[in-house]
This record gives sequence, structure tokens and C-alpha cells, in this order.
Amino acid sequence: MRARLRPVVILMVIALVVAACGDGEGSDTTGAGGSTTAAGGASTTAGSGTTTGGGEEGPIKFGMLIGVTGDYSPYYDVSKAGADVAIAEINDAGGVLGRPVELVVVDNKSTAEGAVQGFSQIVDVEGVDVLGGPESDGAIANLQAIKDLQLPTICPACGTSELDQAGGDYIWRITGSDSDGGLIAAQFARDAGYTRVAMLVQNTEGASAPADVFKQVFTEIIGGEVVADVRFDPGQASYQAQVDQAFADDPEAVYIGAGFEAGGIILTEWQRRGYGGSFMFSPDMIVPEIAALTEQGVEIGDGVAKAAIAAYDTESPAYQSYAPRYEAITGEQPSPGLYDANQYDQYIILALAIAIAGTTDGEAVAAVISDLLNPPGTVVYSYAEGLAAIEAGEDIDYHGASSSLDVNEFGNLASPNFGEQNIVDGQWTQVATVELDASLRP
Repeated sequence: MRARLRPVVILMVIALVVAACGDGEGSDTTGAGGSTTAAGGASTTAGSGTTTGGGEEGPIKFGMLIGVTGDYSPYYDVSKAGADVAIAEINDAGGVLGRPVELVVVDNKSTAEGAVQGFSQIVDVEGVDVLGGPESDGAIANLQAIKDLQLPTICPACGTSELDQAGGDYIWRITGSDSDGGLIAAQFARDAGYTRVAMLVQNTEGASAPADVFKQVFTEIIGGEVVADVRFDPGQASYQAQVDQAFADDPEAVYIGAGFEAGGIILTEWQRRGYGGSFMFSPDMIVPEIAALTEQGVEIGDGVAKAAIAAYDTESPAYQSYAPRYEAITGEQPSPGLYDANQYDQYIILALAIAIAGTTDGEAVAAVISDLLNPPGTVVYSYAEGLAAIEAGEDIDYHGASSSLDVNEFGNLASPNFGEQNIVDGQWTQVATVELDASLRP
């Protein structure tokens, strides 16, 4: 996700950021013995080691397998805060099936290995009924086990393209795929009317995979031409030759997929050689260091440079209800780059699914999730609204704080929202919201 005197646009890969978890109310079993805090933080009891499973007594356990420590730990507090808002909302409405909901947090140490160990703890020791919170590595590491155990699981921030066609049975993803980064870039090129583009792509998986999607969509679906596909290794002191190669055939646009280190060098060399034009950056470029290049004479401000990241639907009643409750915990507004609202939505979804199924049985709960996220049905924006509709015998279509949440057959968002980012007064600023055109999917 993360250089446009004839406008030349450089479209950079939009690779979705994956966020981790939060800290606050709910159960917390971080792997060092841990304790479980009843929903709302009202009481604390030691983990019993018994499993709730499909039982009909005691709290219903909502699992959160997430990086409390390790690389994802900086995101823990905000993600957990989003989850806490959901747990409080569910319990304030009377719980699920007349039982309170308890959030059980287990640390996956931000690694695939830690996720496998944490999964064993959260399932075999804590006995959760449903699962949320995993990042990409953890979701893939436990994917087969999730299916084997028929454990309804929602990924709030898994960007990995490995889930593009792997879910919809027991696992759902409520954020965009990394592949959508390439797709949204192709959509931007189409909407700008470009028919000839070049590509500058860093040789890393995170950059190459979305770039390949961009190329496929732009050439095969949109009918455009890629006049140069330049791949390069990161860590070089100069990319002058690659920049010259990309611009050699006068493309109308140049799509770039790179980390911000290489991107910063490319921008400096672009400015020095005076190619002109505009830019589209990946999320890796949406950092203060890139915006600060405007103070060094690199002319990428005021709409010259564009980028896109996942965006919340701030006009949604669900978001407008969620945001002040989240801010009361964190002191900050919700942030799409941290996926806090997705963390909230996953537990509202799981609670509504259990209410519809009338049981915590995994197979029964999983069977209703896609239906409650898609039309037809009464549109609801909260757990209480959904519960009232369910009790009235109505089908529901839950629209969340993060987006409308319609999903396809593989449990992925059908049309994720993206926020277009420009550099304004030296800072990245969202200037528009763009919905991904699902008709462009390969």
C-alpha cells in the first residue's frame, strides 16, 4: 500500500498493515501462568484448566490469541481496548444465551511458534468457545487446527494472501488482503485513465505479491500495458539505473512497491533527475520520514504523493457509537492503521453468531457467520440491536465500526474501504475514502 511535465504517476504497492493486540479488561493469560479477569474487569479468578466448549453453564469464553510481547506488542494496548469495548457492550446487553462473556487473552509472542503454543493453551487449558485476534503468521500456523477443531475464528488484521481462498468455513478475515493493495493501485490507475504504466518493485514477498496482482489486474482485466517491470534488491545506496529504466519508455504512470528506505532514495533521485509527475506510495511509505522529505526540496506534497491504507467508515452509526467508548479507555481516537475497530467488530460478530445458533457448538456457530455479515437481513449496528432483531425472528446484516463487513465465499471482505493519504503541511492526511471495486478481482 505502500511518481505521478506530462503527469507521470508512480503507483506504489499498497500492502495492508497487520496490527496486533490490546490490553484492558477481560481475561489475561499471557503464558506465564496468567489470570483470567471476568468481563468488565469486575472479578479475577485463576484459570481453572477446564473447558467450556459447548457447555451451558458459566461464562462463554471468547479467546484472544495475540502478540502481547515481541514485534507486535506496541499494538497490544489499543487492540485490547477495542476488544474490551465489545465485551462490555455484550455483557451490558445481558450477555449471550443468558450467560456472561469472558475475554481470555493469551500471548502468541508475535511468532508462528508462539502462536502454536498459545493456541494449545487457549484451547486445551482455557477452553475458549470462539477465537479472535490472531495476526497473519499465527492464523496460518494454526489454520488447519482451527478447521479440525471447528473453532469459529475471526482475523481482525491478517493481511496475508495465503488466506485469500482459505477461509469462509471456520475462519473469516475482516480487513483487506495484501493482494488488495495491488488491486486498489490498479483501480487508481484505471480511474485516472492510464493505459501504459511501468513498475518498480522491491524483491521482497511483501512487495512482490501485491505487485503481481497489480500487473495481472491492470493488463488482463483493465486492458492496460506494462511497458517496464523493474525489480530490484533492497539495501542499495542508489537506484538511479532502475529509476531511469522505469521512465525510459515514457509511461503514463509508474507503480512502485518498496520499503520506505528504498523509496526515500528513489524519491531523492527522481527529484534530482527532474522527471516530474506525481506519486502513489505503499503503507510502508506513510511515515514521518517520507513526509519530511518535503523540507529537503523533494516536491511530493500537496497531492503530488498519494498513498492508501485501510479506512474506517466514520459515518457508520456503529463507528460513531464505538469511537467515544474507545477514546474513554485510550484517550485517543480510533486508528485504522491499528485495527482497533476490527478487534471490536470480531467479538460483536461472534456474539451475534452464538445468539443466532442458540448454542456455542462450533459447527453451528460457524454456519451462520457469513449470513449475518451479508444481506439480506435487517441492518444492525450494535449487539443490542442485533439481539433484538434475532429475538424478533428476523435475519440480520451486521454493519460494524470498521466497515459494512460484507464477505465473499472465502470469508474475506468483498469491498474493503481505503483512505487516500496526501502529504499536507508536511504530514500525512486522509483526504478521501475509496471503496475497492470487487469487479476487478482476478
